[in-house]
Amino acid sequence: MVHYPASTPNFQQATVEEPKITYGDSITVNAEISDKMPLSTLEVSIAVNDQLINKVSVRTAGNSYSYNQRFCIPFGPYMPDNAPVEVHLSSINVEGFHRDTVIMSTTAMRPLIPTMYMVERTKSVELKLTDPQNYIYSADNLTFGNDITFLLPTKVTAFNRVDWTGMVFGDVNGELGIVQQGGDSIKITNLSLVGIKSVTLDLFNFTVTATGNLLTPATDIDVGTFGDKTIASTDYLNNTTSDTWKMTQMYLGKDVEITFTGIGDLANGLALDFFEVTGANTAKFLGNTGVYTLYYLPSADYLWVEQPNATYPDVLWFDGVGFGRPATPYAKTSSWNWNSPLEYAFCRTVSPGVYQITMYANHEINDDPDNGWRYNFSAKFYWQRGWGSNGVGEVDARQYTISSNLLYAPTDHDLGNFYGTDAFATAPGVYRFTLDTNAKTADFVKIK
Repeated sequence: MVHYPASTPNFQQATVEEPKITYGDSITVNAEISDKMPLSTLEVSIAVNDQLINKVSVRTAGNSYSYNQRFCIPFGPYMPDNAPVEVHLSSINVEGFHRDTVIMSTTAMRPLIPTMYMVERTKSVELKLTDPQNYIYSADNLTFGNDITFLLPTKVTAFNRVDWTGMVFGDVNGELGIVQQGGDSIKITNLSLVGIKSVTLDLFNFTVTATGNLLTPATDIDVGTFGDKTIASTDYLNNTTSDTWKMTQMYLGKDVEITFTGIGDLANGLALDFFEVTGANTAKFLGNTGVYTLYYLPSADYLWVEQPNATYPDVLWFDGVGFGRPATPYAKTSSWNWNSPLEYAFCRTVSPGVYQITMYANHEINDDPDNGWRYNFSAKFYWQRGWGSNGVGEVDARQYTISSNLLYAPTDHDLGNFYGTDAFATAPGVYRFTLDTNAKTADFVKIK
């Protein structure tokens, strides 16, 4: 093994050619390095406002090395005006000794953007610079619906369409960013609004928001006005049938009393977790205010509510076998599927981190070696409407203290399902299942 006398690399030159740039331009980094000991690596890091822009590592064999490379300094979030571009160089020799230097001779300036435009599918709107110090652009008194798709160019053509000779902002991997022609548009949907009345663009933080008047929570629900949709459901015995469901979307308000039309018996036809019956045709909504999808199944005379795209921690979902809606005639309908509300359950968020589902549950013991599991109670809470992956996106029952002797969390191969005990086999009924993810407790209480 060759041993070299101790030494450290030396920068004969370390410069950036450009004294000033505008974000989006490039800088040229030059370095001349030498050492008595053979060189190994040159590490280059570039940052602006503590944001790492680029980092590269270059092999530098021999006792001297010349480096020349261009780097783009992009225009992105958190980029202040007249900010120093920090170029950090670290030269390392074969024995691991290093020499570091920092070049801060280049100033980056924000591009001058006096006006932005919002180009939607059918119209264009000027976004005025209403807060120059914070780079805020806005437009008010708009008349859009509650679902808009648009681009944000710095220039428009004579026909008020996107002028691609200027910068254009769109959707880049779910974030606001600069796009080229053919890039993705920005989409904003807020079904809780009557319509979008104002749009605000923050070009420092790179965010765009839309506001408007909130919908008034529904006070009347007539299931006869819902649209028809054919949905196939599979039961726990793997039998699949199709039904004509009636569906709609509505803005529902917490503690708002609603008058119902078309449901024969509200006490037996509404999801107990989400409604408190207050009269022959009225019930108070218990869920959090928001837009919900409503499912009414005429053959069951029952109404479900859910928010299909809601995820943990806002909500939890429940799926498995051994349960069904808490309404007569009692029946198990769940089936480890996600096709219709017969097969799974949407949990109500009682308070932050606490979730509740009320169900008819029946744990049957069947000795069939192939299909006996279909009769059991075996289910799990999920973070989303759909499966998790290797424990991600699902709740592990083994991490919870279970208050009831009717449930337990068995072996590892179940990945933490809540499973019925032998005692549960003689105690079918309507149960309220409350999961507290803060205290890590699971309460399973029979209410009927």
